[in-house]
Amino acid sequence: MAGIIGMLSGNRDEDEMTGVLNRHAGLSRIKKHIDKNPDMQCALLIFDGDNFKRINDSYGHQCGDDVIRKNAELLKESFSDKGIILRLGGDEFVVFYTDTDINEISLKLRALSRDDIRVVISDGRRVSFTFSVGIAMFPKFGRDVDTLMKMADDALYKAKYDGRNCYRFITEGMIPANREQFMFDIEEFSRGMPGGFFVYEAGEGERLLYASESMAKLFNCDSISEFRNYVGNSFRGIVYPEDYDKINKMINRQQFELPQNTNKIDYVRYRIRCKDGTIKEVDDYGHLVHDRNYGMVYYVFLVDIHYLNTINIY
Repeated sequence: MAGIIGMLSGNRDEDEMTGVLNRHAGLSRIKKHIDKNPDMQCALLIFDGDNFKRINDSYGHQCGDDVIRKNAELLKESFSDKGIILRLGGDEFVVFYTDTDINEISLKLRALSRDDIRVVISDGRRVSFTFSVGIAMFPKFGRDVDTLMKMADDALYKAKYDGRNCYRFITEGMIPANREQFMFDIEEFSRGMPGGFFVYEAGEGERLLYASESMAKLFNCDSISEFRNYVGNSFRGIVYPEDYDKINKMINRQQFELPQNTNKIDYVRYRIRCKDGTIKEVDDYGHLVHDRNYGMVYYVFLVDIHYLNTINIY
């Protein structure tokens, strides 16, 4: 079984981008192996990139392609000795690893979870990525490819549901993940929030990384791009100039001088000046977190105090 990935019967079996088997050829080889070895314990693994659309949107499709190729390289390095590796499409891969057990699969997946290897350099930028994995053991959880794929897919969604960047084996009695959890993307989520939402870098410059449509409305701007230009694409530009130094000190004190603030959450109130000159007072709820691509960043929820007061009927 060694070197299955290298036994390609011409280019028609090969995925052009990654060099692994394509969907048709790969699934066909898995079926043949199952027919010849009906009692050999094997594992079917589905790998799916986490937030892959965000990588494409943020860094471009060339970077997305680089991530796909890197994933394929990692899988070949880990599983090509006795595995069938194929690309389902997009950023999804399947590995059928033969003559194995749960312990061996777990060891391999833990080795693949190292942050230092899940990195690509694309257009001079260092971009980190993660993936989630669902695993179904053969023959316990299915004696045909279709059943194994369904079982592994259920386990994959359990991994996604549990926070992504992890792996899950299908188990007897596993409660299926609530797939509606994944129907909301960040744009829909931020549009539904009762206030403005933005993300900015914690370092010098405080560059805005993300701003919701509601931030544009809060500042009486016609679009997100107009809002970004108006505030200079920075947190400093959001805060009323005379309030900034005081607010910055208050945030830093809450984040770095209060040992009880283990959750790294801050709350401040300040003024903003809208594009039409209107002055508003807002409540700012911030959360300092580490992002694998941008380092330390603030997630901020902003609420218009005056508007809340107008609807307060108590």
